[in-house]
Amino acid sequence: MTPSIFVFIPIAFIGAIVLQVLLSKKENRWIGFILPAISFIGFSFIIVIEIIQTNTVLYSTMVDGETVLQTIAQMNSKPINIVRYIYIFFLYNIPTVILLAIYFVCRSKRNKQRALDKMIAQDLE
Repeated sequence: MTPSIFVFIPIAFIGAIVLQVLLSKKENRWIGFILPAISFIGFSFIIVIEIIQTNTVLYSTMVDGETVLQTIAQMNSKPINIVRYIYIFFLYNIPTVILLAIYFVCRSKRNKQRALDKMIAQDLE
């Protein structure tokens, strides 16, 4: 890997955290779920599906002078493979959990501030 990737990854991670904080503080509560949803769908499902698909073996045979690619599924239901896929699924969900934690912390602070503002408004009446 080039040295520039070591600079890009932390900057992208910090940028995602800052963006998540900004989205979580918005009035519409659903906007704060955009990055966790992208992380969940993008990292978890797509990576696990890619890993499952790489467990197929391609081989070529000659049929009537033409090369034909065929696949043999190597996926079997061994418990070791299933545990491995579950482990990878949870491992790639760590960014999703971090983004959701940021969302819930920001929303709880926002809700506390709204309750305090309501209480002050009632006291002024």
